[in-house]
Amino acid sequence: MPFEKPDVDKWARTKALEVNCFDGLAIGDAFRGHVLEDEEVAELGRKALEKRPVNAEVFSEGRFPGPPFGFHWSLHLTAQSIASAFVSLPVIFIGQPLPSPSDEEIAVSRKLAERIGSFKTLLVRGELIAVGTAAATGLEAPIGRGQWSRPDLLLDVENSAVCEMRDHRPVAVWTGVWLQVPEEPVVIPQPSVGESEAAKPTKARKQIQTKDKSRRQCVDWLFAMMSDPTIEPMTNEQLWNEAIPKWPESLSKREFTRCRARALDRLSEEQRYLWERPGPRRRQS
Repeated sequence: MPFEKPDVDKWARTKALEVNCFDGLAIGDAFRGHVLEDEEVAELGRKALEKRPVNAEVFSEGRFPGPPFGFHWSLHLTAQSIASAFVSLPVIFIGQPLPSPSDEEIAVSRKLAERIGSFKTLLVRGELIAVGTAAATGLEAPIGRGQWSRPDLLLDVENSAVCEMRDHRPVAVWTGVWLQVPEEPVVIPQPSVGESEAAKPTKARKQIQTKDKSRRQCVDWLFAMMSDPTIEPMTNEQLWNEAIPKWPESLSKREFTRCRARALDRLSEEQRYLWERPGPRRRQS
């Protein structure tokens, strides 16, 4: 049977449409659309609710199944943990048998875990950038891609906030979180088109490589400066003015702001506080 060359252009267009539909959406709305309103999830959910109608708000409102966190969803949920949540009880009595999830609940849990995983992947790979207001500083900035790999983070679907667990309860660390598509396209592995053809250098590929290199250099430059306690913290605008002559053609201001957010993520808590909101330092008494 002859080798059929995959339609790479069609694949790329489909992928772009999938991502672009999230541009400008609040992260809670995007999560509901991608996960809970997925056609397969909705159909499997209807079958599961026939067995246990008490979980209706999971699919209609975005409430996490079972107690205790309301609308808070982890992006690291497994099919098993979701299925267990569907039958969890607020109070367990000694000697009372634990309920088992139905086949329908197990099926929808598998699909939910799959859709949640793909949503997290879009954030981890930078195909979607989440922008939120940091609760600690009150400043709006992109959320670093590495944050989405933290198992202690929860997504508050109702309020479009990102929370972390503190003393066994979720506390918002970023609020008003919304999504945007990167200004420069992220390089995504595509279906194989033959090694010899894929290896050919192109002008577009070289431009992407140059910009990727500039972003890495910018993050390293910012981190080295911000981690030096002898350097007075500067505003984003001041830093941008210094960065322009270093990368005049390969770094946009939008990308620079993201580099600054990545550098801040790597700082100690004390240094991050100083650079997130630069200003006159308190005099030591």
